[in-house]
Amino acid sequence: MKRKALAMLLCTAMAVSMAVGCGSSDSKSEDTAAPAETEEAADKDDAAEETGAAEAVDTAAATLDAIDAASLPEGKWKIGFSNYSVGNSWRQQMEAEFESEAEKLKEAGIISDYVMLNADNDQSKQISDINDLITMGCDAIVVTAITEDGLNDVLEEAEDEGIVVVNFDNNVSSDKITSKIKVSDYDFGFSAGEWLGKQLEAGAKVIQLDGTAGTSTDSNRSQGMIDGLKSTCPDAEIVANAKCGWDYATAKSSVEDLLSTYSEIDGVLSQGGAMTQAAIDAFNSAGRDLVPMTGEGSNGFLRSWVENKDKGFDSLAFICPCSQSAAALDVAVSALDGVTVEKEYLMSVDPVTSANLDQYYRDDLNDNYWVASRLNDEKLQELFGK
Repeated sequence: MKRKALAMLLCTAMAVSMAVGCGSSDSKSEDTAAPAETEEAADKDDAAEETGAAEAVDTAAATLDAIDAASLPEGKWKIGFSNYSVGNSWRQQMEAEFESEAEKLKEAGIISDYVMLNADNDQSKQISDINDLITMGCDAIVVTAITEDGLNDVLEEAEDEGIVVVNFDNNVSSDKITSKIKVSDYDFGFSAGEWLGKQLEAGAKVIQLDGTAGTSTDSNRSQGMIDGLKSTCPDAEIVANAKCGWDYATAKSSVEDLLSTYSEIDGVLSQGGAMTQAAIDAFNSAGRDLVPMTGEGSNGFLRSWVENKDKGFDSLAFICPCSQSAAALDVAVSALDGVTVEKEYLMSVDPVTSANLDQYYRDDLNDNYWVASRLNDEKLQELFGK
């Protein structure tokens, strides 16, 4: 009965992650859940268009709901996790989400062990890490990739050896793996750019803050933002583009330089991470009036938004859930159990707006917390409590 209940819990958690996509932490609940207030954008992600395999969220949830009380062999499976970096707070929480889910599955006797490896932003090391996981006898490998193409050979080798391979976050281009957990980064960017364009006058001057070059997240969000901006403010001019790697310090320095260079900046088109919080601080430090900026659901940015609302600041912040890692682990375990899983699952991305900001911001947690967590409140307080 314990195993049956755990299997049902696994199924429910996966369905919530896939169908609802994002959760908020407006209260100190055991598992945070988001208000579903926005329209779901059509998937325009380039990778999804290429494969033609992206499943609608409701279809994914239905498939996951079918993973019910199947008897899972106790302690049978060893899981490997290849993470390309823990270089920012999103990635650190994402890894914690994976570890928390793995501990639950290990405690329940569903997996025997798990191994987590970090490549420190080095493609050669990530390839070596994956080979190590193969050699260690892992039954499944969950991977977030440093580049779209660089890991294809080693992941396909793992798949050929009968290892379940589930990819999430930065997606690989290969379709010869078991499954992918995806967020439509193009839609993320398009909706952000579309919103910003609606706040601007014709001929507005905009600066763009991008992530890490070479990642699918960066390229898809960037193109989406540009297309979205042009759809609602075709005369807007992107006067500068800075690659800031979603990092606070890099973005703050870049925006400070841009403020010194350009006397007129009417909007900030940011991919998020900690970059929008940095942009707000740079504008305030320079004594410049705040302008509309796009962002992402980090608690630090949401705090800055709350603190600057009386200055007329407004934004639209999308949520890229750190819990993708836990969802990917759940899919891997289900595949090992013989369940037919989808080639792709599309997680929804619900934005934070001025209307629901107070439902997402957690004043009891520090700036490093990211909304949409599956961690219980005890763990959140341990990791992010003030």
